[in-house]
Amino acid sequence: MTPRSTLRDRRRLQTSRDIQRAALTLALRLGYDSVTTEQIAAEAGISPRTFFNYYLNKDAAIIGTAPSFDDDTVAWFRASSGLLLGDLLKALRHLLCHADLDRGMSQLINRLLDQSPELLPIFYGSLKRLGDQIADLAVTRLGEDARPDAELLAQAISHALADTFRIWANDDAMSESSIVDVIAAKLKTLRGFLEQA
Repeated sequence: MTPRSTLRDRRRLQTSRDIQRAALTLALRLGYDSVTTEQIAAEAGISPRTFFNYYLNKDAAIIGTAPSFDDDTVAWFRASSGLLLGDLLKALRHLLCHADLDRGMSQLINRLLDQSPELLPIFYGSLKRLGDQIADLAVTRLGEDARPDAELLAQAISHALADTFRIWANDDAMSESSIVDVIAAKLKTLRGFLEQA
């Protein structure tokens, strides 16, 4: 599982983050409802047309681009014969350790969510693509008939990830590599609750 990154990829990532930072800064300063895509583009020093090359709307810009599994990770998962949940968490750990996470950006998102809790559904929904990928990976092991269960598992992992990002954003002592450990602990707690049912 080797990440591939070109100079063009890094530039796109930087521009994407510049737009997101501008969106978050404006939303915190002016209030989410008052911010327009034109203001975000101006704050980021780009044209409105360039803004729409990166994001569909201001909601997408505020949340940013969610991480997703690369082809190498998917191929590794399909070839592995480890336990399903363990391999899903290994794939997620690899993704996060190579995602170039930005704690400062996560702190801005967290501040905005505290200021505008109505945005929480957008924040949790932003991980839908990753959740869909997790479900698809699980289906490769469980079979298509088990898709509803795979999707339920993926939603639990995605929700745990979103919660853990908020914890990580505000804990400078927490490493990126420990994010998956916290997710695993949350899933273990959930399993304990389910066993009581």
